[in-house]
Amino acid sequence: MSKIGEVILFEVRRNVKKKTFWYTTLILPVIIIVVTLISHASSNHASSNSVQQTISYSKTAKLAVLDQTGLISRATLLSHHITVEPTEQAGINAVKKGLVSAFFYYPGNVATAGIKVFAQDQGITFTPPYNTLASQLLSNSAVAVVNLKTHDSIAAKILTKAPSVTATTYKNGTPTNGLAGIVAPIVFFAIFLFFAAMISYFTISATTEEKENRAAEILLTTIKSKQLIIGKILSIIVIGVLQVIVILVPLLIAYALFHNHITLPGGVTLSHLPLNPTTLAIGAIVLALGLIMFTGVLVGFGSLFPSSQEASRYLAVVILWAFIPLYAIGYVVNSPNALIVKVFTYFPLTAPSTVLLRNAVGTLSTSEAYGTIAILVVSAALALMFAVRAFSYGAMAYTRRISVKELFQRTADKSLPLKK
Repeated sequence: MSKIGEVILFEVRRNVKKKTFWYTTLILPVIIIVVTLISHASSNHASSNSVQQTISYSKTAKLAVLDQTGLISRATLLSHHITVEPTEQAGINAVKKGLVSAFFYYPGNVATAGIKVFAQDQGITFTPPYNTLASQLLSNSAVAVVNLKTHDSIAAKILTKAPSVTATTYKNGTPTNGLAGIVAPIVFFAIFLFFAAMISYFTISATTEEKENRAAEILLTTIKSKQLIIGKILSIIVIGVLQVIVILVPLLIAYALFHNHITLPGGVTLSHLPLNPTTLAIGAIVLALGLIMFTGVLVGFGSLFPSSQEASRYLAVVILWAFIPLYAIGYVVNSPNALIVKVFTYFPLTAPSTVLLRNAVGTLSTSEAYGTIAILVVSAALALMFAVRAFSYGAMAYTRRISVKELFQRTADKSLPLKK
């Protein structure tokens, strides 16, 4: 096995054996699943409770109405044991005196003025039963009137339940996949942001542990700094891939088990996702280059510090660049030709997240994709060179931080002594 392979295997084993690796990896899918289940259970309970409250309230409450729309028939009122008040004020007074539980006032211009409900306090509830009952009474009466006058059951069904909508969109005369076409490429964007958020811990442990336990000097006598750093960078990416797999597997299992209860936006289904080879290839290449570049920069900066505690303060500033385009997401998605989007697209530290998002929503041109990939190739190579150089000099500085200026000075003049 090559030296780089040995480093990757050692780093992966060392991190996988740590409890913190599994804690930080599993906590996210567990939270997502628990929150989804609680939200689903809460929604079902609220809906069921609201229906039961309305039914119970309609049977036990003393109700009165004043309908100036003429939509609610007297037969309907009699069947529900609802009395009719002569004026709005009479109905309000009846509620105040406790003669009725609720009074519903339907003005003639109810479509614009709305329904007015005056009722006895039922305590704090998000869906008061009298509000639901007042709305149902009018809507059911309106449907009955339409059905009676037109003898058209389709019109009544449309008023009762709005029909589903299937949209077909076109771009340059060619049908597009709409929201479904975004799902597959947006995964690369999500993975990159996940790496950026989770990568700092592994980066710090990969660069400072050897310095803190004074093992760096011994390591550099058995392996070249270039091989060591490349191995560490690749091991961090492998660990990140393992984390993504560990997170996705339980989420996919949960979706397979509860897909009937999970509604994705826009009617998207995971079983019918359009896959564009060019879009996916661009996403994969930009993701790989972006991860190498960011990891290289982080490993390089981490190598300049004597301890993980001190390094963590500065690495967060570097990681922040991956999330800065999110603050201008409106421009990135809707105004791809804006100056700020162009800057984010070609600036190395903001390019990966910007390009992956634009690639997903379809605003990235072929020339921009090639140009960004070229920039990221150069940036990734420079990041690796920086990481190797920083570790070579920083590994021996056990008690102090090496500045970037000092690092470049030593690179230009290798005869300068290293202060420990």
